Amino acid sequence: MRRTISLRHNRKQVNVMLMTRLRRTAAAAAAGLMLAGVFSLGTAVPAAAEDDVTIMGWPTGCTAQVQDWGAVASCSSHNGGSYQAMATCKDNAGNTFTANGTWRQTGWSRAYCPGSSHGVSANIWTSPTP
Repeated sequence: MRRTISLRHNRKQVNVMLMTRLRRTAAAAAAGLMLAGVFSLGTAVPAAAEDDVTIMGWPTGCTAQVQDWGAVASCSSHNGGSYQAMATCKDNAGNTFTANGTWRQTGWSRAYCPGSSHGVSANIWTSPTP
């Protein structure tokens, strides 16, 4: 059975159809806003204390020293981050290159120059991630 839709509507029928559509649209929008509000309540994050060291940050109090065999580096406070020694090395032919130590949060990071090369300068890399 085929249904035909009349294209002729009187003004009252058009107004009723438009008002019904407007109500449905407004109700859907209101429901969406209410759901967004409910979901946003569940995403609260507790505030962190100012002296809380579990917050990821950059290491502080860092020092790097050149050694004959490379370089060493350490930081007095890692603040949740990490650090790495970097040595600039020079070989017997006068070529310079860099050597990196291990990433650390405590203790000394040591960068060793390979072979017969020796350390000529020291630096430190820091990162806010462990």
